[in-house]
Amino acid sequence: MKIAEILHPQPLFVEIAPDRLLARRGDYGVEVPLERGPAGGLTAPAKEKAVATLKDFLKAKTWQPRVRAWCAITARGVSLRRLSLPPGTKEEFHERLLLQIEAEFPLPPDEMAWGFQTLGQAHPGNGAMARQDVLVAAVKKDLVLEFYEILRASGAEPAFTLASTARWNFAGQPANSFAMLDIGTSQSELTIFENSVPATSRIVFWDGTNPGSLPDAQLEILAQTIKGNLAGRRLLVSGNRISKEFTERLERSLGNGCRCEPLESTSATGNSTAISGLEKSVAEAGSPALVIRLQPTSVSTASLASLDWKTWAPRVGALVAAVLLLPYAEALLLKPHLEKKVAAFKAESERLTVIDRELDFLSNLKLSQPPYLDVLYVFSKSVSPGTRLDSLSLNSHGQVSLRCAFRDGQQVADFRNKLIESGFFTNVVVEEQVPTPDRQRVNVRMSAQEKTAAEMQIASARLAVNDSSKTEKSSPAGARPPAPPFAPGMGGEPQ
Repeated sequence: MKIAEILHPQPLFVEIAPDRLLARRGDYGVEVPLERGPAGGLTAPAKEKAVATLKDFLKAKTWQPRVRAWCAITARGVSLRRLSLPPGTKEEFHERLLLQIEAEFPLPPDEMAWGFQTLGQAHPGNGAMARQDVLVAAVKKDLVLEFYEILRASGAEPAFTLASTARWNFAGQPANSFAMLDIGTSQSELTIFENSVPATSRIVFWDGTNPGSLPDAQLEILAQTIKGNLAGRRLLVSGNRISKEFTERLERSLGNGCRCEPLESTSATGNSTAISGLEKSVAEAGSPALVIRLQPTSVSTASLASLDWKTWAPRVGALVAAVLLLPYAEALLLKPHLEKKVAAFKAESERLTVIDRELDFLSNLKLSQPPYLDVLYVFSKSVSPGTRLDSLSLNSHGQVSLRCAFRDGQQVADFRNKLIESGFFTNVVVEEQVPTPDRQRVNVRMSAQEKTAAEMQIASARLAVNDSSKTEKSSPAGARPPAPPFAPGMGGEPQ
């Protein structure tokens, strides 16, 4: 290997398509398929495969300078603006350009990868003040960053440009107004040029896997999609397997005076019209006219090699020592304060133990108390008018015993049937039934057993629904029924 090749390695030319990455260096090329996830970004296996393939292709050594990689990107997510700025020094012009970019683009410059190209010479503007026209291309930084990281990991130093401008350079930099259409496998790219400057560029989703054998109906779909911007223009068509026959068929399908011409590059591995255009522009001018770079987040970036280490070495050493000793100093200074905090936490933990014990007692008491309210509510719904309740006994096992006085035996039977139909009780037994001496009342002693908790919950819900429906029927139209004082619940408490 010659010394010149070691110090100045041959550049790498790359085209980044949606489903593949084409790379060419000298007479050799490689093609890397790309797999994307649901969000549109590259999957982790696709990144690893791309890095491994490019590393093997470049065979770069760690001690060698990085290979310059000129990368052509598609129009996906790219915004183009033609701006007019007053000229000045390099610093003044850059500051004015940043301000104009902030005003024209939805994102700030630090969140985009962008570049600009001056268009011709400065010309007089309003008030005879000279103005300089520039073309600015910007894309969201995330769309370029993943390929920047892949190429950096492969041993290259990437710089990006538009694939449409690279194809324009390959076509011999045609002047005036025309259009370029690049046919891809899953999507195509249409770029409109005004006076040799790209004015608009958009993606056309269309299957171009095998354009030579497409039926006329599918070709008509492509023509209807792009014909609105091509009336009377010259259309240069590029892509894989593009022939003169295909352009003639497309011209007939357009039918608007557009003249279609094929733009073909050398058929070789990793080659395309964009890569051929990059090679031509670098050979003629050293770099493409429009270079898109990942801008630094701060303008005050300094190189480590430019630092005065004699001045900065003691400062860095003192800073490192302070960082290492700070945790120990903090522990010594805050030890009394931390001891007070620990003592307070211990005292609080003892109080929490007492509170937990009392809470457990109250919770057990609540769970074990008899459901008085449920039983009383059912009794109030079941007794007949004029009934006198003498005593009621209810224990935690659900055993109910009551003494009451009814007017006659029929009320006793009705009361017992209603208790059974409520669904709350089982084994409702009239243990004693004795009429009074005047035969006006009947003294009754009854016993019952509550059903299980699950059965009582179902009966309680059914009773609440029945009460609600009866209240709505008895209320006048438009009036809201009054809420009951409580609803029967399983815990024996008002809800």
